[in-house]
Amino acid sequence: MDSSSAFRIVFTAAVLAIAAPAHAQTAAELAFQNAVTAPPPGYTGPVFKLSKDFPQSLPAKCTNCPWLDVKVNFTPQFPTGKGKKGKELPDPKRIDWVFGEWDLYLKTILDYVKDGQDPNFANDPGFKIDVGGQTRWFNVPWMAYDVTVGREFVHGTTNERSAHLVDLLHPRRVRIRTARELHGVSELPGMVQSASCKAANKAGFETWSVGYYNNWGALAIGKAVPPDGVPKTADFMGSQMAAGLPFPQGTVVVKFLTTTATPDCVPYLKGSPEWQIDRHVLQNNGKYSCERKVQTSRIVQVDVAVTDDRSPTGWVYATYVYNGEQRGAQTFWEHLLPLGIQFGSDPWTFPAVPKAESLPLQQSVINPGVKGYERFTSLYQHLGCEGRLAGPVDNAQSSCLSCHGSAFAAPVGQLTQLGTNVPSSFGFPGMCTNYSTANAAYFNNIVAPQSFSIGTFPNAVGLDTSLQLEVAFQQYGNFANKQPNSCGLK
Repeated sequence: MDSSSAFRIVFTAAVLAIAAPAHAQTAAELAFQNAVTAPPPGYTGPVFKLSKDFPQSLPAKCTNCPWLDVKVNFTPQFPTGKGKKGKELPDPKRIDWVFGEWDLYLKTILDYVKDGQDPNFANDPGFKIDVGGQTRWFNVPWMAYDVTVGREFVHGTTNERSAHLVDLLHPRRVRIRTARELHGVSELPGMVQSASCKAANKAGFETWSVGYYNNWGALAIGKAVPPDGVPKTADFMGSQMAAGLPFPQGTVVVKFLTTTATPDCVPYLKGSPEWQIDRHVLQNNGKYSCERKVQTSRIVQVDVAVTDDRSPTGWVYATYVYNGEQRGAQTFWEHLLPLGIQFGSDPWTFPAVPKAESLPLQQSVINPGVKGYERFTSLYQHLGCEGRLAGPVDNAQSSCLSCHGSAFAAPVGQLTQLGTNVPSSFGFPGMCTNYSTANAAYFNNIVAPQSFSIGTFPNAVGLDTSLQLEVAFQQYGNFANKQPNSCGLK
């Protein structure tokens, strides 16, 4: 989950267009608009509506959070003792996927997410925000302002990764030279290496994703972005954070990621729900254009995150991959294969420390059951830096919590400058390749209201791992400075 995993603000943070909106709109109108564009005349498919009626209060304790009652162990348990030839032996109490009950922990979260949802997770109805007659799921505002990658009108997804999205950018902007600098995925794990598949993937598979917060998380979101659309901050224990944060115990976040890849090129996508997404058009020259059109995308990955006071970071992140080969699976949800759980960035492991001082990972628990699918392991297993948890479409040089832990915003109304006034969440020179102060900061455990890297960005606003809120603050900054992303449109 690199996720994680909101859409990549690096596109607009690094390079900004000068064009103004077609007509004057208020911050409230722009913050809470449903999509970049409305459905065209004659369109008859699903239409996304922003879930924005945030709750004003909730009970002091979440009574529907069974994962908080699962007795998992967040304490580091390093290998102890010596075996033959001085080789270290693993501690028998070391965290284990089954005996440590991490599988049960994650199952209770997925049960909560799929409650009241379509068993097939079909294009229509998509994801239902109402469960049991009440609204359970909500969206972060300000994600339909950027016309390049902002919310589309069918399912509310945003463009998270495109290998050659640089080709969409206005020529007057700062030039980004390589796909890696954009962190686009040129291919998915397990892609068929045929000439036709390589040709289809020449511009990189696009990923469009949509995220939801449950009512506990939405309680905080509503305070961070109130009805006037202007993000708010507040002092929390001496640090500036988005108002309403840290997120309360009981918060659940879920993100559904789609890919433009097809089952003939990525076999484990066979049977995956085919969602219609108003996404970029791939031109005959092999490059994406600014033009959008409703086209098929398939669910490839599902990320979940929950607050848990027992975790050293206060959060637990996990990721699933769609497994078209899952035996006996009937529903979409049964086809989801858990890759693992992460509750910290392992700051004692390379590249946060030199290799000579590196200790084994303790805060990523990988599902060993994936190895049971020996001929499919390379298809599903796409871990992050040094084996930390990451999903199939995530940045292999990062990890779920490392990326989300760097979620900070520039002061309200200021322009976001990655690496200058906020951390470079999505990449920097030497990420994961060598020990450095940058890697030590990035793979550190950030606990709200802690600042990033011991005050490297002293004025940055803490967002308690929410990259979606980072997008909201950043887009408001663009609006306040009259610099929307025009995608080169005239």
